[in-house]
Amino acid sequence: MRFLIFQPKQDMASLLLRLSVGGMFFIHGFGKLFIVGMHKVNEGFVAHGFPVWTNYMATAIEMLGGLMLLLGLYTRLGCVLLMPVTIGIMVYHFPNGWVFHKPGGGWEYPQLILMALWTLFFLGGGKYALKK
Repeated sequence: MRFLIFQPKQDMASLLLRLSVGGMFFIHGFGKLFIVGMHKVNEGFVAHGFPVWTNYMATAIEMLGGLMLLLGLYTRLGCVLLMPVTIGIMVYHFPNGWVFHKPGGGWEYPQLILMALWTLFFLGGGKYALKK
C-alpha cells in the first residue's frame, strides 16, 4: 500500500480499537452503576429472563474489561472476559430483530462489538499497551 500517504500500522489500529471499545464498555458499566442505577437495570434483566446476579456480574466485567482494554493491560484476556457479556447483550436484544434502530434496539450493534473484540483479540494490545 505504498500509494497511501499514511501507512496503516497494526499497533495504531490496536490502540484505536482498544480505546474505543474499552471506553464504550467502561462507560456503559459506569453508567449502569452510577447514573441509571442498578435497581433500574435489574428490572430489565429480570424482564428478559436473566437472574439479577447476572447484572452485577456483567457490570463488573464491563468496567474491569473496559479498563483492561483502555490501558492495554492483558488485552486478550480483557476481550475474552467481555465476549460472553456481549453475547448476553445480543441475546437481550435478539427479540427486537437485527436492526438496532428498532424500538428496544436489535442485535446488529452488539454483534459488531463482538467482532471488534475478536479483531482486538487477534491483534493483541500492540506496542502502546501497558502489558501484552
